[in-house]
Amino acid sequence: MRIIPFSLFAVLTVATIFLLNTKTLLPAPLGKLLSPQHGVWQNAEAADADFSADLQFDALKGKTDVYFDERLVPHVFAEVETDAYFIQGYLHAKFRLWQMDLQTLSAAGRASEAVGEIALTHDREFRRLGMVYAAENSLKVMEADPQTKAICDAYTAGVNAWINSLTESTLPVEYKLIGYQPTEWSNMRTALFLKYMSYDLAARETDFEMTNARRFFTLEDFNLLYPAIQDSLDPIIPRGTAFTKPAMVLEKPNTADSVYFKGPASVEASQKPDVGNGSNNWAVSGSKTASGAPILCNDPHLGLNLPSLWYEMQISTPSFNAYGASFPGSPNVIIGFNDSIAFGFTNGGRDVRDYYEIQFKDESRKEYWFDSAWKQTEFRYEEIKIAGKPTLIDTVAYTVFGPVMFDKSYSGKRTDNKTNYAVRWKAHDSSNELLIFTKLNRAKNYADYQDAENREAR
Repeated sequence: MRIIPFSLFAVLTVATIFLLNTKTLLPAPLGKLLSPQHGVWQNAEAADADFSADLQFDALKGKTDVYFDERLVPHVFAEVETDAYFIQGYLHAKFRLWQMDLQTLSAAGRASEAVGEIALTHDREFRRLGMVYAAENSLKVMEADPQTKAICDAYTAGVNAWINSLTESTLPVEYKLIGYQPTEWSNMRTALFLKYMSYDLAARETDFEMTNARRFFTLEDFNLLYPAIQDSLDPIIPRGTAFTKPAMVLEKPNTADSVYFKGPASVEASQKPDVGNGSNNWAVSGSKTASGAPILCNDPHLGLNLPSLWYEMQISTPSFNAYGASFPGSPNVIIGFNDSIAFGFTNGGRDVRDYYEIQFKDESRKEYWFDSAWKQTEFRYEEIKIAGKPTLIDTVAYTVFGPVMFDKSYSGKRTDNKTNYAVRWKAHDSSNELLIFTKLNRAKNYADYQDAENREAR
Protein backbone atom coordinates (compact mmCIF):
# COMPACT_ATOMS: atom_id res chain seq x y z
CA MET A 1 0.00 0.00 0.00
CA ARG A 2 3.00 2.29 0.33
CA ILE A 3 3.06 2.63 -3.44
CA ILE A 4 -0.18 4.67 -3.40
CA PRO A 5 1.04 7.70 -1.36
CA PHE A 6 4.36 7.54 -3.21
CA SER A 7 2.53 7.60 -6.54
CA LEU A 8 0.30 10.48 -5.44
CA PHE A 9 3.32 12.44 -4.24
CA ALA A 10 5.12 11.77 -7.53
CA VAL A 11 2.10 12.88 -9.57
CA LEU A 12 1.72 16.05 -7.49
CA THR A 13 5.44 16.80 -7.83
CA VAL A 14 5.35 16.38 -11.60
CA ALA A 15 2.16 18.47 -11.85
CA THR A 16 3.69 21.23 -9.71
CA ILE A 17 6.87 21.28 -11.77
CA PHE A 18 4.79 21.39 -14.95
CA LEU A 19 2.61 24.27 -13.74
CA LEU A 20 5.60 26.25 -12.49
CA ASN A 21 7.35 25.96 -15.85
CA THR A 22 4.44 26.68 -18.21
CA LYS A 23 2.25 29.69 -18.91
CA THR A 24 -0.88 27.94 -17.67
CA LEU A 25 -1.37 30.21 -14.65
CA LEU A 26 0.28 33.45 -15.85
CA PRO A 27 1.65 34.90 -19.12
CA ALA A 28 5.12 33.96 -17.78
CA PRO A 29 6.10 30.70 -16.02
CA LEU A 30 5.37 31.07 -12.30
CA GLY A 31 8.49 29.14 -11.34
CA LYS A 32 10.65 31.56 -13.29
CA LEU A 33 8.97 34.52 -11.58
CA LEU A 34 9.65 33.04 -8.14
CA SER A 35 13.24 32.03 -8.88
CA PRO A 36 15.58 33.39 -6.15
CA GLN A 37 18.29 33.98 -8.77
CA HIS A 38 16.30 35.62 -11.57
CA GLY A 39 12.73 36.19 -10.35
CA VAL A 40 10.88 39.15 -8.89
CA TRP A 41 12.94 39.00 -5.68
CA GLN A 42 15.85 40.48 -7.63
CA ASN A 43 13.83 43.64 -8.32
CA ALA A 44 13.72 44.66 -4.65
CA GLU A 45 15.65 47.82 -3.77
CA ALA A 46 17.06 48.91 -0.46
CA ALA A 47 14.95 51.58 1.24
CA ASP A 48 18.04 53.75 1.69
CA ALA A 49 19.49 53.19 -1.80
CA ASP A 50 21.63 56.08 -3.05
CA PHE A 51 21.32 56.58 -6.81
CA SER A 52 23.63 59.60 -7.01
CA ALA A 53 26.69 58.92 -9.15
CA ASP A 54 29.43 60.20 -11.39
CA LEU A 55 28.26 58.14 -14.35
CA GLN A 56 30.90 56.81 -16.71
CA PHE A 57 30.09 55.76 -20.29
CA ASP A 58 32.26 55.59 -23.38
CA ALA A 59 29.67 57.71 -25.21
CA LEU A 60 30.12 60.66 -22.81
CA LYS A 61 32.42 63.46 -23.93
CA GLY A 62 32.87 65.24 -20.59
CA LYS A 63 32.26 64.99 -16.86
CA THR A 64 28.71 64.38 -15.65
CA ASP A 65 27.30 64.22 -12.12
CA VAL A 66 23.85 63.09 -11.01
CA TYR A 67 22.58 64.06 -7.59
CA PHE A 68 19.28 62.73 -6.20
CA ASP A 69 17.67 64.88 -3.53
CA GLU A 70 15.55 63.70 -0.60
CA ARG A 71 12.52 63.25 -2.92
CA LEU A 72 14.61 61.22 -5.40
CA VAL A 73 14.45 64.04 -7.95
CA PRO A 74 17.58 63.80 -10.15
CA HIS A 75 19.74 66.85 -10.78
CA VAL A 76 21.96 66.32 -13.82
CA PHE A 77 25.11 68.42 -14.24
CA ALA A 78 27.03 67.94 -17.48
CA GLU A 79 29.95 69.75 -19.07
CA VAL A 80 28.74 68.79 -22.57
CA GLU A 81 25.13 69.42 -23.63
CA THR A 82 24.59 66.13 -25.46
CA ASP A 83 25.90 64.27 -22.40
CA ALA A 84 23.03 65.74 -20.39
CA TYR A 85 20.50 64.29 -22.83
CA PHE A 86 22.29 60.93 -22.77
CA ILE A 87 21.93 60.89 -18.98
CA GLN A 88 18.30 62.01 -19.21
CA GLY A 89 17.52 59.09 -21.51
CA TYR A 90 19.42 56.74 -19.21
CA LEU A 91 17.52 57.91 -16.12
CA HIS A 92 14.15 57.83 -17.87
CA ALA A 93 14.81 54.23 -18.86
CA LYS A 94 16.23 53.26 -15.46
CA PHE A 95 13.09 54.36 -13.62
CA ARG A 96 10.36 54.23 -16.31
CA LEU A 97 11.38 51.75 -19.02
CA TRP A 98 8.16 49.71 -19.00
CA GLN A 99 6.09 52.89 -19.15
CA MET A 100 8.11 54.21 -22.11
CA ASP A 101 8.03 50.88 -23.90
CA LEU A 102 4.30 50.28 -23.49
CA GLN A 103 3.31 53.85 -24.42
CA THR A 104 5.27 53.82 -27.66
CA LEU A 105 4.23 50.26 -28.55
CA SER A 106 0.67 51.45 -28.01
CA ALA A 107 1.21 54.55 -30.15
CA ALA A 108 2.70 52.47 -32.96
CA GLY A 109 -0.18 49.98 -32.88
CA ARG A 110 2.13 47.26 -31.58
CA ALA A 111 0.71 46.59 -28.12
CA SER A 112 -0.45 43.13 -29.26
CA GLU A 113 3.20 42.10 -29.47
CA ALA A 114 3.46 42.44 -25.71
CA VAL A 115 -0.01 41.72 -24.30
CA GLY A 116 -1.62 39.60 -27.00
CA GLU A 117 -4.91 39.64 -28.88
CA ILE A 118 -6.67 41.77 -26.25
CA ALA A 119 -4.97 44.83 -27.79
CA LEU A 120 -5.73 44.01 -31.44
CA THR A 121 -8.64 46.44 -31.84
CA HIS A 122 -6.52 49.19 -30.32
CA ASP A 123 -3.60 48.39 -32.61
CA ARG A 124 -5.75 48.38 -35.76
CA GLU A 125 -7.33 51.69 -34.83
CA PHE A 126 -4.00 53.41 -34.17
CA ARG A 127 -2.50 52.04 -37.40
CA ARG A 128 -5.55 53.28 -39.30
CA LEU A 129 -5.44 56.66 -37.57
CA GLY A 130 -2.01 57.07 -39.15
CA MET A 131 -0.02 57.39 -35.94
CA VAL A 132 3.14 55.88 -37.46
CA TYR A 133 2.63 57.92 -40.64
CA ALA A 134 2.42 61.09 -38.52
CA ALA A 135 5.55 60.19 -36.54
CA GLU A 136 7.48 59.43 -39.74
CA ASN A 137 6.61 62.86 -41.14
CA SER A 138 7.76 64.67 -38.00
CA LEU A 139 10.88 62.55 -37.59
CA LYS A 140 12.11 63.71 -41.00
CA VAL A 141 11.92 67.33 -39.82
CA MET A 142 13.42 66.57 -36.40
CA GLU A 143 16.40 64.78 -37.94
CA ALA A 144 16.86 67.45 -40.63
CA ASP A 145 17.61 69.97 -37.86
CA PRO A 146 21.19 69.42 -36.60
CA GLN A 147 20.37 70.51 -33.04
CA THR A 148 17.32 68.30 -32.48
CA LYS A 149 18.99 65.42 -34.34
CA ALA A 150 21.96 65.55 -31.93
CA ILE A 151 19.62 65.76 -28.93
CA CYS A 152 17.53 62.81 -30.13
CA ASP A 153 20.60 60.72 -30.89
CA ALA A 154 22.06 61.35 -27.44
CA TYR A 155 18.75 60.64 -25.67
CA THR A 156 18.26 57.42 -27.64
CA ALA A 157 21.80 56.29 -26.84
CA GLY A 158 21.16 56.87 -23.14
CA VAL A 159 17.94 54.84 -23.15
CA ASN A 160 19.65 51.97 -24.94
CA ALA A 161 22.62 52.13 -22.55
CA TRP A 162 20.25 51.21 -19.73
CA ILE A 163 18.45 48.55 -21.80
CA ASN A 164 21.76 46.95 -22.77
CA SER A 165 22.84 46.83 -19.11
CA LEU A 166 19.86 44.70 -18.11
CA THR A 167 20.24 41.02 -17.32
CA GLU A 168 17.66 38.32 -16.76
CA SER A 169 17.81 39.13 -13.04
CA THR A 170 17.53 42.92 -13.32
CA LEU A 171 14.81 42.97 -15.98
CA PRO A 172 11.92 45.17 -14.71
CA VAL A 173 9.20 43.12 -13.04
CA GLU A 174 6.55 44.01 -15.66
CA TYR A 175 8.58 42.24 -18.35
CA LYS A 176 9.00 39.20 -16.13
CA LEU A 177 5.25 39.03 -15.49
CA ILE A 178 4.33 38.83 -19.19
CA GLY A 179 7.46 37.14 -20.52
CA TYR A 180 8.45 40.03 -22.80
CA GLN A 181 11.79 41.64 -23.61
CA PRO A 182 12.40 45.42 -23.81
CA THR A 183 12.26 46.93 -27.29
CA GLU A 184 15.30 48.89 -28.44
CA TRP A 185 14.75 52.65 -28.36
CA SER A 186 15.07 54.83 -31.46
CA ASN A 187 14.48 58.43 -32.52
CA MET A 188 11.31 57.16 -34.18
CA ARG A 189 9.98 56.08 -30.80
CA THR A 190 10.52 59.58 -29.43
CA ALA A 191 8.52 60.94 -32.38
CA LEU A 192 5.82 58.35 -31.71
CA PHE A 193 5.60 59.38 -28.07
CA LEU A 194 5.15 63.05 -29.00
CA LYS A 195 2.39 62.12 -31.48
CA TYR A 196 0.74 60.01 -28.81
CA MET A 197 0.62 63.07 -26.57
CA SER A 198 -0.93 65.02 -29.43
CA TYR A 199 -3.61 62.33 -29.64
CA ASP A 200 -4.16 62.30 -25.89
CA LEU A 201 -4.48 66.08 -25.62
CA ALA A 202 -6.34 67.04 -28.79
CA ALA A 203 -8.08 64.07 -30.38
CA ARG A 204 -11.50 64.36 -28.81
CA GLU A 205 -14.28 64.89 -31.32
CA THR A 206 -17.94 64.00 -31.80
CA ASP A 207 -18.07 64.24 -35.59
CA PHE A 208 -20.00 61.03 -36.18
CA GLU A 209 -22.34 61.59 -33.25
CA MET A 210 -23.08 65.11 -34.45
CA THR A 211 -23.62 63.90 -38.01
CA ASN A 212 -26.13 61.32 -36.80
CA ALA A 213 -27.92 63.97 -34.76
CA ARG A 214 -27.99 66.36 -37.74
CA ARG A 215 -29.57 63.66 -39.91
CA PHE A 216 -32.19 62.93 -37.29
CA PHE A 217 -33.24 66.46 -36.28
CA THR A 218 -34.43 69.33 -38.41
CA LEU A 219 -31.88 72.08 -38.95
CA GLU A 220 -33.83 74.36 -36.61
CA ASP A 221 -33.93 71.76 -33.82
CA PHE A 222 -30.27 70.88 -34.29
CA ASN A 223 -29.16 74.51 -34.01
CA LEU A 224 -31.30 74.91 -30.90
CA LEU A 225 -29.84 71.83 -29.21
CA TYR A 226 -26.25 72.33 -30.35
CA PRO A 227 -25.50 76.02 -30.84
CA ALA A 228 -22.08 76.81 -32.28
CA ILE A 229 -20.61 78.20 -29.06
CA GLN A 230 -17.96 77.06 -26.63
CA ASP A 231 -19.63 75.74 -23.48
CA SER A 232 -16.59 76.72 -21.44
CA LEU A 233 -16.62 80.39 -22.44
CA ASP A 234 -18.37 82.98 -20.30
CA PRO A 235 -20.45 85.48 -22.29
CA ILE A 236 -18.93 88.95 -22.65
CA ILE A 237 -21.52 91.70 -22.40
CA PRO A 238 -20.52 95.20 -23.56
CA ARG A 239 -20.46 97.84 -20.84
CA GLY A 240 -23.79 99.63 -20.52
CA THR A 241 -25.87 96.82 -22.01
CA ALA A 242 -29.11 96.18 -20.14
CA PHE A 243 -29.10 92.55 -19.10
CA THR A 244 -31.44 90.43 -17.02
CA LYS A 245 -31.28 86.72 -16.38
CA PRO A 246 -33.83 84.64 -18.31
CA ALA A 247 -36.73 83.22 -16.36
CA MET A 248 -35.77 79.70 -17.38
CA VAL A 249 -32.43 78.31 -18.54
CA LEU A 250 -32.47 75.14 -20.63
CA GLU A 251 -29.80 72.60 -19.78
CA LYS A 252 -27.75 71.88 -22.88
CA PRO A 253 -26.84 68.20 -23.44
CA ASN A 254 -23.17 67.41 -22.97
CA THR A 255 -22.71 65.65 -26.30
CA ALA A 256 -24.75 64.61 -29.28
CA ASP A 257 -25.05 61.01 -28.11
CA SER A 258 -26.72 62.14 -24.86
CA VAL A 259 -29.98 62.22 -26.84
CA TYR A 260 -31.33 58.73 -27.48
CA PHE A 261 -32.57 57.94 -30.95
CA LYS A 262 -32.20 55.16 -33.46
CA GLY A 263 -30.10 56.92 -36.05
CA PRO A 264 -28.47 55.57 -39.20
CA ALA A 265 -25.74 53.03 -38.62
CA SER A 266 -22.32 54.61 -38.56
CA VAL A 267 -18.81 53.87 -37.42
CA GLU A 268 -17.58 54.56 -33.92
CA ALA A 269 -14.07 54.76 -32.55
CA SER A 270 -13.23 51.91 -30.18
CA GLN A 271 -11.70 54.38 -27.72
CA LYS A 272 -11.34 58.09 -27.16
CA PRO A 273 -9.10 60.21 -24.94
CA ASP A 274 -10.45 61.22 -21.55
CA VAL A 275 -12.89 64.11 -22.02
CA GLY A 276 -11.57 65.59 -18.77
CA ASN A 277 -8.10 66.13 -20.21
CA GLY A 278 -7.26 69.78 -20.59
CA SER A 279 -5.35 72.59 -18.93
CA ASN A 280 -5.62 75.72 -16.85
CA ASN A 281 -3.15 78.57 -16.73
CA TRP A 282 -2.81 81.94 -15.09
CA ALA A 283 -0.10 84.44 -14.30
CA VAL A 284 0.35 87.11 -11.63
CA SER A 285 2.35 90.25 -12.25
CA GLY A 286 5.30 90.94 -9.99
CA SER A 287 3.55 94.14 -8.88
CA LYS A 288 0.99 91.96 -7.08
CA THR A 289 3.28 89.41 -5.40
CA ALA A 290 5.11 89.58 -2.07
CA SER A 291 8.44 88.78 -3.71
CA GLY A 292 8.02 91.27 -6.52
CA ALA A 293 8.58 88.47 -9.04
CA PRO A 294 5.87 87.25 -11.43
CA ILE A 295 4.26 83.85 -10.93
CA LEU A 296 3.22 81.48 -13.73
CA CYS A 297 0.80 78.66 -12.93
CA ASN A 298 0.36 75.81 -15.41
CA ASP A 299 -2.20 73.18 -14.46
CA PRO A 300 -2.36 70.34 -17.01
CA HIS A 301 -5.37 68.06 -16.56
CA LEU A 302 -3.83 64.79 -17.70
CA GLY A 303 -4.64 61.27 -16.66
CA LEU A 304 -3.62 59.94 -13.25
CA ASN A 305 -1.20 57.19 -14.16
CA LEU A 306 0.87 54.84 -12.05
CA PRO A 307 3.66 55.67 -12.47
CA SER A 308 3.00 59.31 -13.24
CA LEU A 309 3.10 60.61 -16.80
CA TRP A 310 5.68 63.14 -15.60
CA TYR A 311 9.24 62.78 -14.33
CA GLU A 312 10.62 65.72 -12.33
CA MET A 313 14.27 66.61 -12.89
CA GLN A 314 16.90 69.29 -13.42
CA ILE A 315 19.22 69.53 -16.43
CA SER A 316 22.19 71.86 -16.04
CA THR A 317 24.81 72.48 -18.74
CA PRO A 318 27.01 75.47 -19.66
CA SER A 319 24.35 76.56 -22.19
CA PHE A 320 21.16 76.21 -20.10
CA ASN A 321 19.84 75.26 -16.67
CA ALA A 322 16.23 74.00 -16.67
CA TYR A 323 14.13 72.43 -13.93
CA GLY A 324 10.64 70.98 -14.05
CA ALA A 325 8.55 68.12 -15.37
CA SER A 326 9.84 65.95 -18.20
CA PHE A 327 8.16 63.22 -20.23
CA PRO A 328 9.77 59.77 -20.03
CA GLY A 329 10.09 59.13 -23.75
CA SER A 330 11.20 62.60 -24.82
CA PRO A 331 14.23 64.84 -24.18
CA ASN A 332 14.08 68.25 -22.43
CA VAL A 333 12.03 69.72 -19.61
CA ILE A 334 8.44 70.11 -20.85
CA ILE A 335 6.92 72.35 -18.17
CA GLY A 336 9.19 74.28 -15.81
CA PHE A 337 11.63 77.16 -15.60
CA ASN A 338 15.22 78.12 -16.24
CA ASP A 339 17.40 80.93 -14.88
CA SER A 340 15.44 83.55 -16.84
CA ILE A 341 11.84 82.49 -17.58
CA ALA A 342 9.11 80.01 -16.67
CA PHE A 343 7.18 78.17 -19.39
CA GLY A 344 4.13 75.96 -19.62
CA PHE A 345 1.55 74.54 -22.01
CA THR A 346 -2.22 74.50 -22.00
CA ASN A 347 -4.61 72.43 -24.08
CA GLY A 348 -6.55 74.65 -26.46
CA GLY A 349 -9.15 71.97 -27.16
CA ARG A 350 -9.02 72.57 -30.90
CA ASP A 351 -10.90 70.47 -33.44
CA VAL A 352 -7.96 68.91 -35.27
CA ARG A 353 -9.64 65.95 -36.99
CA ASP A 354 -12.15 65.70 -39.81
CA TYR A 355 -13.57 62.74 -41.71
CA TYR A 356 -14.29 62.43 -45.41
CA GLU A 357 -16.54 59.84 -47.03
CA ILE A 358 -14.57 58.13 -49.79
CA GLN A 359 -16.05 56.67 -52.98
CA PHE A 360 -13.85 53.94 -54.44
CA LYS A 361 -14.16 52.99 -58.11
CA ASP A 362 -14.53 49.28 -57.36
CA GLU A 363 -13.76 46.61 -54.77
CA SER A 364 -10.03 46.80 -55.51
CA ARG A 365 -9.97 50.32 -53.98
CA LYS A 366 -7.13 51.22 -56.35
CA GLU A 367 -8.86 54.46 -57.36
CA TYR A 368 -11.17 56.90 -55.57
CA TRP A 369 -13.22 59.90 -56.70
CA PHE A 370 -11.66 63.27 -55.94
CA ASP A 371 -12.01 66.67 -57.60
CA SER A 372 -14.14 65.31 -60.49
CA ALA A 373 -11.63 62.59 -61.40
CA TRP A 374 -10.46 59.14 -60.34
CA LYS A 375 -7.28 59.39 -58.28
CA GLN A 376 -4.75 56.65 -57.54
CA THR A 377 -4.92 55.13 -54.06
CA GLU A 378 -1.79 54.43 -52.04
CA PHE A 379 -1.67 51.44 -49.71
CA ARG A 380 0.19 50.66 -46.51
CA TYR A 381 0.36 47.04 -45.46
CA GLU A 382 0.32 47.05 -41.68
CA GLU A 383 1.92 43.95 -40.19
CA ILE A 384 0.50 43.47 -36.70
CA LYS A 385 2.29 40.84 -34.64
CA ILE A 386 0.21 39.21 -31.91
CA ALA A 387 1.74 37.33 -28.98
CA GLY A 388 0.71 33.68 -29.23
CA LYS A 389 -1.24 34.21 -32.47
CA PRO A 390 -0.51 34.45 -36.21
CA THR A 391 0.50 37.85 -37.61
CA LEU A 392 -2.33 39.97 -39.04
CA ILE A 393 -1.82 42.00 -42.24
CA ASP A 394 -4.16 45.01 -42.33
CA THR A 395 -4.29 46.81 -45.70
CA VAL A 396 -4.92 50.54 -45.19
CA ALA A 397 -5.79 52.79 -48.13
CA TYR A 398 -4.33 56.33 -48.14
CA THR A 399 -5.99 59.29 -49.87
CA VAL A 400 -5.23 63.00 -50.28
CA PHE A 401 -6.98 63.53 -46.95
CA GLY A 402 -5.18 60.79 -45.08
CA PRO A 403 -5.69 57.10 -44.26
CA VAL A 404 -9.07 55.42 -44.67
CA MET A 405 -9.59 54.78 -40.98
CA PHE A 406 -13.00 53.09 -41.26
CA ASP A 407 -14.11 50.78 -44.05
CA LYS A 408 -15.93 47.49 -44.57
CA SER A 409 -13.18 45.57 -42.76
CA TYR A 410 -12.99 47.87 -39.73
CA SER A 411 -15.57 50.17 -38.18
CA GLY A 412 -14.40 50.41 -34.59
CA LYS A 413 -17.10 49.30 -32.19
CA ARG A 414 -19.57 48.66 -35.02
CA THR A 415 -18.93 46.13 -37.75
CA ASP A 416 -22.04 46.35 -39.97
CA ASN A 417 -21.15 49.56 -41.77
CA LYS A 418 -19.92 49.58 -45.38
CA THR A 419 -19.00 53.26 -45.73
CA ASN A 420 -15.39 54.38 -46.20
CA TYR A 421 -14.17 57.29 -44.07
CA ALA A 422 -10.72 58.86 -44.43
CA VAL A 423 -9.35 60.87 -41.52
CA ARG A 424 -7.60 64.21 -41.85
CA TRP A 425 -5.61 64.77 -38.67
CA LYS A 426 -3.50 67.87 -38.12
CA ALA A 427 -0.85 65.75 -36.43
CA HIS A 428 -0.20 64.07 -39.80
CA ASP A 429 1.60 67.25 -40.84
CA SER A 430 5.35 67.30 -40.37
CA SER A 431 6.52 69.48 -37.47
CA ASN A 432 9.47 69.63 -35.12
CA GLU A 433 7.75 69.52 -31.74
CA LEU A 434 11.07 68.81 -30.04
CA LEU A 435 12.49 72.15 -31.18
CA ILE A 436 9.82 74.04 -29.19
CA PHE A 437 10.95 72.50 -25.90
CA THR A 438 14.62 72.81 -26.84
CA LYS A 439 14.25 76.56 -27.39
CA LEU A 440 12.10 77.10 -24.30
CA ASN A 441 14.66 75.36 -22.08
CA ARG A 442 17.20 77.96 -23.27
CA ALA A 443 14.96 81.05 -23.56
CA LYS A 444 16.17 84.18 -21.79
CA ASN A 445 13.33 86.63 -22.51
CA TYR A 446 9.91 87.08 -24.09
CA ALA A 447 11.40 87.38 -27.58
CA ASP A 448 13.04 83.96 -27.18
CA TYR A 449 9.72 82.56 -26.01
CA GLN A 450 7.95 83.93 -29.09
CA ASP A 451 10.66 82.46 -31.30
CA ALA A 452 10.11 79.03 -29.73
CA GLU A 453 6.35 79.28 -30.31
CA ASN A 454 6.75 80.45 -33.93
CA ARG A 455 5.64 77.60 -36.19
CA GLU A 456 7.38 79.15 -39.20
CA ALA A 457 10.69 78.70 -37.35
CA ARG A 458 9.99 74.98 -37.10
